[in-house]
Amino acid sequence: MDEFDGDREGPTVFTDTVDGTFSLHPYCIKVIDTPPFQRLRVLSQLGVTKFVFSGAVHSRFEHSLGTAHKSYKVARAIFKQQGGERAAAAEGLGVDMEEVDVKYVTLAGLTHDLGHGPLSHPFENFLERLGLVGWRHEDMSDRILDYLVTNYDVDIDRSEVARITDLIHGLPAEHRPGAGGGLWRPGRRFLFDIVANKRNGVDVDKVDYLQRDAAMCGVKVGCDFDRLLKKSFIKVLDDEVCYPWSEYPNILDLFRAREAMHRKVYTNRTSSAWTTPFSRGHLSDVEEKALTRAQEIVRLIRTRQLYRFGNQFTVPPEYLADSRWESMKRQFTPAEVASCYNGSEVPGGLQPDDVVCDENKIDHTMGGANPAERVGFFRSPSSRSKYYIGQHQVVGIMPHFFQERVLRVFTRHQDERYTRAIEEALRNWCDRRFGSSVQLATPVRPRRPQSEGSGAAAAAQPPLAPSGLMGCLPQLPREALVNRMADAIRPRGPASRIQEGGPPAAAAGSITQAYGPCGNGAVRNGGSRSHRSGSAASASETTGNTETSTPVRAALRPAPGYSWEAADGAGNAVTGAAGTDGLGPASCGPGPGVRGEEAGRLLRDAAAGKQPARAN
Repeated sequence: MDEFDGDREGPTVFTDTVDGTFSLHPYCIKVIDTPPFQRLRVLSQLGVTKFVFSGAVHSRFEHSLGTAHKSYKVARAIFKQQGGERAAAAEGLGVDMEEVDVKYVTLAGLTHDLGHGPLSHPFENFLERLGLVGWRHEDMSDRILDYLVTNYDVDIDRSEVARITDLIHGLPAEHRPGAGGGLWRPGRRFLFDIVANKRNGVDVDKVDYLQRDAAMCGVKVGCDFDRLLKKSFIKVLDDEVCYPWSEYPNILDLFRAREAMHRKVYTNRTSSAWTTPFSRGHLSDVEEKALTRAQEIVRLIRTRQLYRFGNQFTVPPEYLADSRWESMKRQFTPAEVASCYNGSEVPGGLQPDDVVCDENKIDHTMGGANPAERVGFFRSPSSRSKYYIGQHQVVGIMPHFFQERVLRVFTRHQDERYTRAIEEALRNWCDRRFGSSVQLATPVRPRRPQSEGSGAAAAAQPPLAPSGLMGCLPQLPREALVNRMADAIRPRGPASRIQEGGPPAAAAGSITQAYGPCGNGAVRNGGSRSHRSGSAASASETTGNTETSTPVRAALRPAPGYSWEAADGAGNAVTGAAGTDGLGPASCGPGPGVRGEEAGRLLRDAAAGKQPARAN
């Protein structure tokens, strides 16, 4: 195999938000240019979290490229420093590594997420509720990689697939139930520490997704990710990837970054409110031919009518440390929580269908243990042995237990009474299970009132045409919209020229100037059009239609024969003449826009509910 420098430029150069410019080996490009891998472009890395963090629109495709780049970088550094022909000359520090192992590690990093489904990890929860307990995306990655090698022209032999999938799982096959074995010689366990490290959790997959997710979500974390992957900082000792002792704080920061991202992004309560409808609760809908319920869920999502958050609490750490919670968590169910409601505010009491229970686990990858204690360190580049740093040797504040379980309750109802009811039920459930010493996390803030036309009322209203200035106004019921437009009109001249209840009795030829909406959505009966600007123009077209009038609409009509002046959405002044019973223009023509800014301000104020200033 020709030596390939991953930093050289060539026809396979990628420009990445996180890693900048890098190249991948041709055997990676052949895999990338296949439909199974291109599918990753449409799989969101963070699923529905993008509805909470608007920048989190990156996909599994970018993450896979980044992981492949980092995998190659680490594997190549080890091979150059300690493997191959240099192993014999490494003065006892050589490792049993061939250049083809770099290929295996790189392809494992590239293909490790092939098995993800829609919305990524919530899809695994969805399948579990369907009865596929124990299904993991790594298992599907094995099958898709096997399919890819069988059906496409890639530079991977059938005999190499098993080695790559072993590295994806992070364990040799002989250590995995139901898998084969015997592919790896002794002394090559360190290869499994690079992509998916089951020994202590420090691997390139974790480095890439934490670095990428934090950057795309705009969340600051304290780890220096690039420093961890410097080739001078990585050494294999006693069949394990080790780091300089000075990197211990940065290793801790890696695990703290994972905790911070779980707390702030992956499991924050708004993200959970978005994720829960996708991963549970609506499985019976798939048999409905019209998928009416599914369409309703989509409508609720688009109008941000999420599951309402009741409250949350943290399981006391002593219950986690002695495993009592493992048996108690089976009692954290909607039925159990609903049965703890003693109030009368909800008619008929709280039902199990009114409650959604959500459990979130936050740790440093090793449950309650400190994974940094399992990371090997060396004192100097010439060191021939590794050692571990215990918690008692660390200067600084360290927790005694490295896991947290947060329990939350939501309700599908938008009624505030249900929100208060599930909070009370959760409080009573906690008192029964843990005693009154356990406190809920935070009082629920009153939800801001929904604006007029939102929710079900908005769904019942036909959509308004987004033409002209009509598109600047909120989607309100027609009567409310007409009233706001009436408030936006600014008459000029004697007040008697425009009166409520019908067309004003004014002399023909008098001019009434007003600022109002212009565009197809503002056409009314009797409208006439003119493409002249400046003073009033004569009528060039009259529709002559008759429309049932309301007092508000009548107030908007100028007297027959009156002229008008308005401004369109681009700030152009437009003029015309009303017909026999006209409300306004049939269309707008371009003009110098002398009053466009003021017209726009009046309409924006009206849309915001402000009372416009009027001139006599």
